[in-house]
Amino acid sequence: MLKNWNHDLVHQLSETSDGLWRIEDYIKNSQGCDHCIKMWNEVKDNLEKISESLVEEIGRHYQENRFE
Repeated sequence: MLKNWNHDLVHQLSETSDGLWRIEDYIKNSQGCDHCIKMWNEVKDNLEKISESLVEEIGRHYQENRFE
C-alpha cells in the first residue's frame, strides 16, 4: 500500500490527466467562440504544468527511495 503522500500524488496525476483529456473535447466543442477556445487552452496549459510538477515530485520520491 502506498504512503498517503504518494497515493495523493498519483491520484492527483490521474485526475489531472483525465482533465487534460476532457479539455480536448471542450476545445473542439467551442469552435465558433474564440474566447472559450482561448480560455480552454489556458486551462490546458495550467493543467500540463501541474501534471509536470506531479511527475517530477513522484520521480523525486522514487529517487529518494520514498515511493512506498
